Amino acid sequence: MKLLHIDSSLWFDKDEKGFLGKGRIELLKNIDTYGSLSKAAKSMNMSYKAAWDSLNEMKKISNIPLVTTSTGGSGGGGSRLTNRAKEYIKMYDLLHKSQQEFLKSIELHTDNFSDLQTFLQRNSLRTSARNQLFGKVIKIQKSSINSKITIQIDEAIKIVSSITNQSIKQLGIKNNSNIFVLIKAPWLKISTQKIDEENQLETTVKKIKKENDLVEITLQTNSNLMLISVMTLDKFQTLGIKQSDKVIASFKPKDTIIGV
Repeated sequence: MKLLHIDSSLWFDKDEKGFLGKGRIELLKNIDTYGSLSKAAKSMNMSYKAAWDSLNEMKKISNIPLVTTSTGGSGGGGSRLTNRAKEYIKMYDLLHKSQQEFLKSIELHTDNFSDLQTFLQRNSLRTSARNQLFGKVIKIQKSSINSKITIQIDEAIKIVSSITNQSIKQLGIKNNSNIFVLIKAPWLKISTQKIDEENQLETTVKKIKKENDLVEITLQTNSNLMLISVMTLDKFQTLGIKQSDKVIASFKPKDTIIGV
């Protein structure tokens, strides 16, 4: 008996508006490749107006520029993607790959409903980690028991994670592997100056929420990555920080959870 084939599209909505899908991601990729909106549109057999309208709609919904343009000069001007646009592409590609792999794994269980139900229950992932980062492995330093993995999160941010060699083997991690990193909010420490720690990120305090004896602090990196730290009220009062302050967010390589 042939198994059922399952297919699905991936689409991002923002503020209840259609934001990014396969076609718009392809347009952004082609702008990055050709450095020109007109050339990108031509490569997709799309009219310039349709490409411009699509890009303009993305710009309105994003509220953050995705493409910068220049005119004249020795290179004749052109279009370039912003870091945020590249992050969206990376996020879309990673989620699309995961989606397709998941759907393919489901197909193996479509001939038996009970088997399918068990499979789905086993593969439902929930995590209490507030900070979930996506990146690519760019370096692996092995020792006798543990390895340090350097992960490129975006153009500006690299982090180091420490996991056992056995975990690397089981997860199939190697250079250029796409992985996600989980950091629980209490593991993310805040200081007002740089400290002796491998993972240090320059951030801005965006929001402070107090509840009983705990304080939740929302941080934003220079590349617009959002992070959450939780600490005791006593610790927060000792730091003496407030909204809009520049602070250092840090965490130990061992205080990370790696997933693929």
